[in-house]
Parts: sequence; structure tokens; C-alpha cells
Amino acid sequence: MSERRASARVPLTIVVGTIQGWPEIAPNVASLRAAAEAAGGELIVADGSGLPAPSAADIGRVTRWISRPGASVFQLRQVGYAEARGEVVAITEDHCFVPREWGRHFLDTHARHPEAAAVGGSVENAATRHLIDWASFFVVQAAFMAPLPTGPAERVAGAVNVAYKRRALDSLRVYDGMGAMDILHQRMLRERGEALWVEDAIRVWHDQSLGVRATTVIHFHAGRTMSGFNRQRMNAYHWARAAGAFVVPLARLGRILAIGTRKGHGPRLAVSLPWIVWLLYSQAAGQFIGYALGPGESPRLVQ
Repeated sequence: MSERRASARVPLTIVVGTIQGWPEIAPNVASLRAAAEAAGGELIVADGSGLPAPSAADIGRVTRWISRPGASVFQLRQVGYAEARGEVVAITEDHCFVPREWGRHFLDTHARHPEAAAVGGSVENAATRHLIDWASFFVVQAAFMAPLPTGPAERVAGAVNVAYKRRALDSLRVYDGMGAMDILHQRMLRERGEALWVEDAIRVWHDQSLGVRATTVIHFHAGRTMSGFNRQRMNAYHWARAAGAFVVPLARLGRILAIGTRKGHGPRLAVSLPWIVWLLYSQAAGQFIGYALGPGESPRLVQ
């Protein structure tokens, strides 16, 4: 970090990467900007869309808009983390909405738990009109959908609702230029003995509705991207995942059904089950190709 950024520290930085650009994410930016202002912090939007940046009047004084045309969301998150001036650095996605007190809750929770390298919250589904949207939410967010037990945890919510102490980003791995993969970074934190904490009251609303075709495609690319990251340090676990790419979805389906039923989503799971299976196997196809051939252009196509 530069001396200028180190000398201009703020309590909180909120980071979001986007390949959608302005004005598509204007409502989401307004939500995040309000949370940053309430916490006395800053918002960094790292934009890979190649579209014109918004004006300062559109995004406010606490927002920095950084354009990196052609970068993937993973590379954009890396940029945001590197530019962040916050003592606590929070991350979410460009299709999520947060309450005004979101950033303040992260600061308070980190203050109460100095041992925690990362604090994660829970996720609510805001795309509720179509079964494919529910299926996508269950496949990606089942482990983190509200409510969650507050307390120490082995896992926290990927890059959708998490905040790190600054020290937790010092060893961020960028995978030969592929960028930041928060799931793997959090795993690394646990492996080196760092504590993770879940606070259920810190919630985001996940609002992504792309239609059947685009949802299928994005799950394929997400699967291939994950395998592409894993290929850089293959171990026995990853080889097993590669060999069982088309069996693993059955285990994942069981977990999704168990978690969702326990949280009162039984009827909705039942009606969206065919789409859940479809998306699990779309991811599996991507994972198999990713292990065999690498990530290709998939990281640039994940939102």
C-alpha cells in the first residue's frame, strides 16, 4: 500500500467489482454508498465493463470509481482490495442491496471480535418471481442463506457478504493474475489458524434474475472458473473433485435440500428441484472442462 493511502486510513472500505457498469448498477451503488457514508468510510467500485464512468455528482464524494476495461470480477476485487484505505474491508456483489447500517454492523462486530480475521453475514433472496432464480439462489447461497447461527465458523459467505480486517488481506493470493478468489482466501486463513465469525444480523439481499439461458451459462462459467483457480494447486481433494465432477452434484443436492428444508423452504425446493439439478450439472460440466483445459475466458464472463 502506498504511503498516501496508509496515511489516509478510514474505518471501512466497501469494495464491489462489476462487469455491468453504469447505469446498470446505479441502484446497487446508491445502497452501498449510503452504507459507506453511515460508517464514515468509502466505497470503491472497480469496473471492467468498458462503459463510460459516472460523474462525481452521480456517485458522491465517498465513492471512487476505478475503470479496468476487460478485467474479470476476480481481478476487479483484487484492484479494490489493493486500493482500499479501510481498517476493515467489506466485499459484496454488484447485484446485491444492503441496509444503511450494513457497514456499521461490520465495524461493531469486528471490534467485538478482535480475533476474527473475517466476519461474514447471511443472504436473503430478492429475486423471487421465477423458479430458475430460486434454483440459482439455492445452488449458490444455500450454505449462507438466512438465518445462520451467530458464532465461530469454518466458512463465511464468499464475496457476497463478508468483511476482513486489513491484516487478513496482507497475504491475498492472486493466482498468476487471475485475481482474488474469496472462498479460497478464507480457506487459507483457516489453514493458518485465523478465526472466522458469522453474524446473522448482517444481511444482504441478493437480486439476480437473468433468465434460463443466461443463468445456465453463468453457472457453467462459474464452475469452469473455480476449477481454473484450483488447477494452480491441485491436491488429493481437487483430483477427487475432478474425477467425480458428475457425482459431486448429487452430494451437493442433498445438502441443499437438507439446509433449505430446515429453513422452511421445503415447498419452494420441491417445485424448483428440476432447475436445481439442471444448474448443478451445468456447473459440473464447467468444472470438468476447467480441470481438463483450464479456465479459458470463463472468469471474464462471471458476474
